[in-house]
Amino acid sequence: MKIEPLKIYLGNWQFNAGLVGFINIINHYDKKSIIIKNDYIEFTEECLENFSEKYFNYLSDTYVSYTSWYKITSYEDFINNYEDNDYSNFDEKSLEYLNHYIRDILKKYLKSNSYKAAYELISSNLDIMEIEKKLSPVKIKKEENIENVLPDVKKQIRLIKEATEFLNRDDAKKYILGKNVMYQFIKNSWSGVSFLNSQTKEKNFYQDYNQHFVNPVLEYLGADKQKYKFECFICDSKMKDMSNTLGFLNHTGFDTSRKASHAWNFSNDIAICDVCKLIYSCMPAGITYAYDKGIFVNDNSSIKNLIKINSNLKTRILSYDASEKSTNTYRALVNSFEQQYDEKLKYELADIQVVRYERISPDKDRYMFNILSKTIIKVIINSKKYLDSLTKTSYRENGNNVNIYEETINRLFSNQNMYTLIHRCIVYKNGNPRENYFNGTHIINLIRINIEYLKGVGYLDKYGLDIANEGNRQGYFLKSAYIEKNSVDKVDGICYRLMNALKTSNIHSFMDTLINCYLYVKKPVPKIFIDTFKDEDVFKNVGYAFVSGLTVEVKEKDNKEGK
Repeated sequence: MKIEPLKIYLGNWQFNAGLVGFINIINHYDKKSIIIKNDYIEFTEECLENFSEKYFNYLSDTYVSYTSWYKITSYEDFINNYEDNDYSNFDEKSLEYLNHYIRDILKKYLKSNSYKAAYELISSNLDIMEIEKKLSPVKIKKEENIENVLPDVKKQIRLIKEATEFLNRDDAKKYILGKNVMYQFIKNSWSGVSFLNSQTKEKNFYQDYNQHFVNPVLEYLGADKQKYKFECFICDSKMKDMSNTLGFLNHTGFDTSRKASHAWNFSNDIAICDVCKLIYSCMPAGITYAYDKGIFVNDNSSIKNLIKINSNLKTRILSYDASEKSTNTYRALVNSFEQQYDEKLKYELADIQVVRYERISPDKDRYMFNILSKTIIKVIINSKKYLDSLTKTSYRENGNNVNIYEETINRLFSNQNMYTLIHRCIVYKNGNPRENYFNGTHIINLIRINIEYLKGVGYLDKYGLDIANEGNRQGYFLKSAYIEKNSVDKVDGICYRLMNALKTSNIHSFMDTLINCYLYVKKPVPKIFIDTFKDEDVFKNVGYAFVSGLTVEVKEKDNKEGK
């Protein structure tokens, strides 16, 4: 029987993520197999041939540099460098890193349970566990030179080369990388079934995936559905029974056999067809992950837009420096918005949903959802250069490092102003500057972002970023005046009173302190305070910029106000 091409339409965010993932997997091999329309895709049964291979290969190729397999095999570059120079460049630091590599990377992963499970699928006469037992850090005594331990170093490197040659075999790479992406990325989206079911009897996870997700689709497509009584919750296709539930999706479904109370009248009425189940299984290929975070933009205006922005996100996230991993997903999102906006893809016509994934601990994760309006997207785009300056900034709070860039983006996503964050940054900067990695310029940029946000949501219509610049400038000059009077020790107390007034939005208290300060240095109160303190938001932005200027270190040559 000839099977008609399948049509898959847009759905909820998880289904859309799976749809993007399915397209990514197929396009990784053949970009002409899928026909993409405005709100649906069309493909034939041939796309599902060797689908499990395509599934794991796509994830392995995409995230290879994030895997433990890569951590192990990338040490070959160091080995080649040492051997090419006959170990003349092997020093104490090289030995320290070699020992770290052997102890914390190579031995740790070679004897892990996931690697042991993969060894069973690899056809090789080499006993990799015997090599693991022989591997050990090279010890050096205090009175010894590095040359004394080079024979031991070379012995360990020979063992490392045997191990990495084994891992670089095609079958070893296939199954070990497959295990890597299984536990690092796939389990973020779904679990409890197929190879992620702890009770599965099939050791080959490629075959397990086929048996659970792919083969049922092929059988379903060839079946006579005229007598089917049930309908798919997602696509309304006819189904034989209600056996396929959403229970395997993390933070979404539930075990209908154990938790019947979750369903209406203790009877579950939500089930999906085999085709939709396959699409949902592709979620890990649609969401872009970086370390312990993931992101998906559910722009459902059209499939082409959905693919384009998420493809751009993936490209940008995976190209960023690993040293800035805490901000990778957010920076990529900001840059993608900027590109899409510049290309005039009409984001102003509809709000878009941003779904963020975050792993809080090894056993706990969560999804976070935001609807970004055209206003917030424009604010983010207009503030991009100020946001970029914050990527490596952080402060210490309750024993934890808080990234200011990430905190700023979170507030914009949640449609919140920056006042408490600005206040916190100024307080921490004055209180313990050594544990806080930012300066006065970063605070001013944070105030500029806040002004852009307030202007975007309908405030500060008559004012621009110059109020932050002028406020900061006047704070700097006032501190210079106190230095001229040898009274710089008074500035901390002044800042404390001004900050309290700003925190409580007490304009009168702020102005009383300010007037006393200018009387003390015998200078007129700058015009900006007279003109702008008629509005609370203007007052707070100028006020925080002014206090930030008071905290800046004044250079001797600048120790007087210019005209």
